[in-house]
Amino acid sequence: MNRTDLKHTLALLAALSLAPIDPARAADTSDAAPGAPQGGGLPVGKNATHDGRPGQLMQDPGFEACPPGTLASTGASAAWEVQRTGREAIRDRLVVACAEDEARARSGRRCLALSIPKETVGFEFVTVGQRLQLAAGKEYVASVWVRWVGGPDEPPAGASATPAHRSAIVSFWARHRDNRGAFAGRDEWLFDSRWHKLAFRFCETDPGQRTFVYVSLLPNQKPAETTVLVDDFELVAADAPAETESRSGNIVGDPGFGAQHAGGIASPWRFAGRGGTNVAANVARADGNPRVTLELAQGTSNFESGQLWQHLELRRGVRYEIGCRMRWDNFAPDIPAPIVNYGIFHEATRTWYGPVDQVLERAAGWHTYRFAHIPPVSGRWKLYVQLNGWGNFGRAVSVSFDDLTCTPAR
Repeated sequence: MNRTDLKHTLALLAALSLAPIDPARAADTSDAAPGAPQGGGLPVGKNATHDGRPGQLMQDPGFEACPPGTLASTGASAAWEVQRTGREAIRDRLVVACAEDEARARSGRRCLALSIPKETVGFEFVTVGQRLQLAAGKEYVASVWVRWVGGPDEPPAGASATPAHRSAIVSFWARHRDNRGAFAGRDEWLFDSRWHKLAFRFCETDPGQRTFVYVSLLPNQKPAETTVLVDDFELVAADAPAETESRSGNIVGDPGFGAQHAGGIASPWRFAGRGGTNVAANVARADGNPRVTLELAQGTSNFESGQLWQHLELRRGVRYEIGCRMRWDNFAPDIPAPIVNYGIFHEATRTWYGPVDQVLERAAGWHTYRFAHIPPVSGRWKLYVQLNGWGNFGRAVSVSFDDLTCTPAR
């Protein structure tokens, strides 16, 4: 550990020891597990897992085997992988530390503290997780408890994911293909200092390769030094027999936009701008072939986006192959490629699946981007493409879309 790393670790652990605790020990929110203790910890079994939680797949889910202090990027225990992403000048200040304090941990004697400094910006964050070999035909539930140290006792009235409210932003995901493939999960905004349980469901789409299940602490919308505690990080599996899917071929309505005309987006497609009016959807025809173009104006803020989508009915446990052709219209070889938010979204659970942040090929012309999705629940899903101000760094971006497909695999 270098001197800078040591300094920030000691400061972090000192802050944790001085942070006030209410009599309920920063009581769990309403989604707390029934019977969870408020003043002590869950008993820890001999294998460093919590008693009464059989079938748990994560190694050392309560961090009881982690040595106190900073975890190195290579991992300080056999189980946990730590990543620091950012400028070299700031990387040592992206801290994952093990805090040994029964009063701080949600259960047991230890928990992790993820911390980023005020100067963290953009794509700079700290991550902890595990890579696991998962099986086909199973449904997985990932869960973790998180707490924002320094947050208010209660969330402010009308708290939302805007720069008007203080928050800690936690990213909780599983990524297939050994952390190089499609995602499942979501980002969560914390507005108070209570413990919150985050959870999502997913099915393994690439059983031949490991899946990275992880939690990250992201930069705050209002730059601020931020620390989040993490405990009871679990993954459980259950059998998930596939339901019957009688349809074949592409189930997307108007996949080539033949029903679309200049002047507006028509059913079954919909378009909505969020946070402003700097993202527009336009319909164009070239050689008689229609396409929809999303255009992001120069100077668009990080809080604006435009989304094109339609709803699909999907069946639990069925594998769907999803694809979309995209073209970077204002391609320039000397600037970073734009990012398109692309995937499938389950509105009832607020969970995202797919490439999510798809970095386009650094080339002109059309390219097809594909991923597989196995729904953990049946019902209505949203197939979407979206341009965000965030990640495109204030540049004007124009991307065209065509041939969206969602086909049950046979």
